[in-house]
Amino acid sequence: MLQEDRFARIQFLLSSLDRVRTEQLIQDMQVSRETVRLDLLALESLGLVRRVHGGVARVAPQEPPFVQRQQQRVSEKRAIARAALKRLQLGQMVFVDAGTTTAILAQELCLLSNLVVVTNSITVALTLASSQASAKSAIGAANGGVHGVRVILLGGDVHSETQSTYGEVTLNEIRKYRADVALLSPVGISAAEGVTFYSPHEASIAAAMIGQSASLQILADYSKIGACGRHVVATAAQTDILLTNAHAANEAALEGLRAAGVEVIAV
Repeated sequence: MLQEDRFARIQFLLSSLDRVRTEQLIQDMQVSRETVRLDLLALESLGLVRRVHGGVARVAPQEPPFVQRQQQRVSEKRAIARAALKRLQLGQMVFVDAGTTTAILAQELCLLSNLVVVTNSITVALTLASSQASAKSAIGAANGGVHGVRVILLGGDVHSETQSTYGEVTLNEIRKYRADVALLSPVGISAAEGVTFYSPHEASIAAAMIGQSASLQILADYSKIGACGRHVVATAAQTDILLTNAHAANEAALEGLRAAGVEVIAV
């Protein structure tokens, strides 16, 4: 079998299976292990597949632009945000990353008090700060103001598309805090691949927040269940709570996550 035919066969198998073991490729194409290894290296270098332990996986498609994602599944994301709100406690410090779901979460967090939010999202920070300014203006400063949500915006380089900060400065600032909860909105979550992001910058921020938090809670609408990005930040077993939408197509994937020890809250 010619190399171009082997490449086509590997990609055809991945189109329906998502992941194929090396042994299966050897048997299917009747070639040596070394030939399969070299083929997978070549395909990975072209960005067409992703090698994993024991085989190869389909490459996740690139995320749509942030502005486009802001308009998608808004009601589902709001339901998730409201469910997340119920899990928080007075006096907690929480990390919130920069995503379209966490941007909606910020609108709901305005309803809480005695909470410290540490975020790299400029959108989240401005939403919370504006809410606090309005509340103080309404109540007045004569009685000491209100004890609402305190927001800390992490410094660093500015990513214009997602309106967030990132880079070494941001990572160093994250390490100054020890949060009770990390509230993150990834590209995907699955029992096999764990919590994943497409952007390396977003992944590094998420991983740092997880490392400085006592609990990890994932906010992921139904389209992200079973999806997989290029960068893994946590295993399923490291995820305490998944807040998502009830969806018939995701039942098997959610059962797999429950089996891995994840508390799944489907709204």
